[in-house]
Amino acid sequence: MTNEKKTECRAPALEKGLEILELLAVEEEPQSKKQIAEKLDRSINEIFRMLSVLVDKQYLEFDAESSLYSLTLKMFALSNQHPPIAQLLKRAQPLMEELSLKLNQSCHLSRYENGELIVIARSESPYKMGFGLRLGASLDICASGSGVVLLSFSSELKRQAILRKCDATKDEIKNTLEHREEAVRNGYFSGLSPQISGVTNISVPILGVQGDVMAVLTIPYMTLNSATVHHHIEDLEHARIELLKAVAKLKQNPIT
Repeated sequence: MTNEKKTECRAPALEKGLEILELLAVEEEPQSKKQIAEKLDRSINEIFRMLSVLVDKQYLEFDAESSLYSLTLKMFALSNQHPPIAQLLKRAQPLMEELSLKLNQSCHLSRYENGELIVIARSESPYKMGFGLRLGASLDICASGSGVVLLSFSSELKRQAILRKCDATKDEIKNTLEHREEAVRNGYFSGLSPQISGVTNISVPILGVQGDVMAVLTIPYMTLNSATVHHHIEDLEHARIELLKAVAKLKQNPIT
């Protein structure tokens, strides 16, 4: 394609809109109009109308008090309307709620897409204490049980593609891949959270009909003392067994 044809195919307004969405997707805090313009190296006038459109279409949320913009969950919701993912979510949610009720532990379902491992469903512990992740949270691939499972059960080609987009250090990647053989042999991963003391990640892959990793179901098992909380707490081994049972139910009718 010639440079002239490339120029003809450009859509400046669309490009500006995508740039704004991509920027806010990686920013941890809401951004002002001025911040967005500066980070995109554009003038406020260039992005003003596009910001208004994105707010009207509910892709962005505008806080009138702080004058800050942030992403809504609309793109997240749209991506999960893809038939296989919608089917997975529909079947997984009641199983996750049942799992949390049995174990008094939270659990979450994560999926890798466009360079990120995102929490697409969650169920909180019914107990007054627990550890859970928010919907839409991005997980560190080389610092989570979900990431270990994603890398372990992906093909070599997919694994290398994931790692190329990962911002982990060489040591973090090496430490994560050291669990690969054991995870594949067991069919799951169980290990202490590298980020939070007192939490043990138990993660199981949910595989598609072609053996690809569609999602990962994880219990961030929080260690509680039954004697002092005056409440029965199922042990780690029982939690692992119940998690595997839940995933087995999902596998009874493969997601296509």
